[in-house]
Amino acid sequence: MGPVGSAGVGGAPTGPIAAQIKADFGDFEAFKKTFNETTAKQFGSGWGWIIFVGGKLKVVTTPNQDSPLSQGQYPILGNDVWEHAYYLKYQNQRPKYLEAWWNVVNWNEVNKRFAVAKRIKAGNRD
Repeated sequence: MGPVGSAGVGGAPTGPIAAQIKADFGDFEAFKKTFNETTAKQFGSGWGWIIFVGGKLKVVTTPNQDSPLSQGQYPILGNDVWEHAYYLKYQNQRPKYLEAWWNVVNWNEVNKRFAVAKRIKAGNRD
């Protein structure tokens, strides 16, 4: 995440992650909808993630403090959906929090993590 208004923060993604989102989800709005709906359904505390598996982006959730790393997967993007992350501003309205969260996604960092995920997939972990 990054400060609203900073270069590469919020709005639509650019670079390689934007191309992969388009390939896998059709467009950014469809991707956001899938991420928000999937993550909003996480029961109780947990996280919503984007991982790169089988040459495609996939939206997954994990309970509590679990991470895709514990399942041998590399997270490209993660969103904390524990109530402590949003309760003061959004109360129990997780979907409103998820919609606003896209304003602070640091796409520059996501592109860096996506590049790492592609290298890991290729077997080059350097």
